[in-house]
Amino acid sequence: MVMRSRLRGRTGLTVLCAVLLGALPGCSKAVKRVPVSGTVTLDGKPLGVGVVSFAPDAEKGNTNRVACIGRANSGKYELTTAAMQNFDNGPGAPLGWYKVYLDTTVPGAEDLKIHPKFKDLNKTPISIEVVESPAPGAYDIQFTSK
Repeated sequence: MVMRSRLRGRTGLTVLCAVLLGALPGCSKAVKRVPVSGTVTLDGKPLGVGVVSFAPDAEKGNTNRVACIGRANSGKYELTTAAMQNFDNGPGAPLGWYKVYLDTTVPGAEDLKIHPKFKDLNKTPISIEVVESPAPGAYDIQFTSK
């Protein structure tokens, strides 16, 4: 009887400790995300189709293992993050530098007259830093056909 009581006490204590440790701030390695949205144009006109993709720029110190994408809709986009860890998924993007390109493999976007460099992660000239307090228009993207 005494042995069972001690085992229950230890099990309860173990569960309590696990819950408390899990609730402590800083115990998870979740990446902080901030809202990222803006306008997206092609030759100065609102882009209505395509997926704006932000890829972490390791050359500028961003080593996050995430994919940040936003569907172009009437010249606007808003990023959502998909990550290696489920708790890092959600609206916004982690802080840091990103290479920006347009994914045109979605239906309706295949025929966009956009310069090929904007569709290639390794050739895109667009680089954006995601920060906590961006200036107005900081995340606006302008693609061209030339």
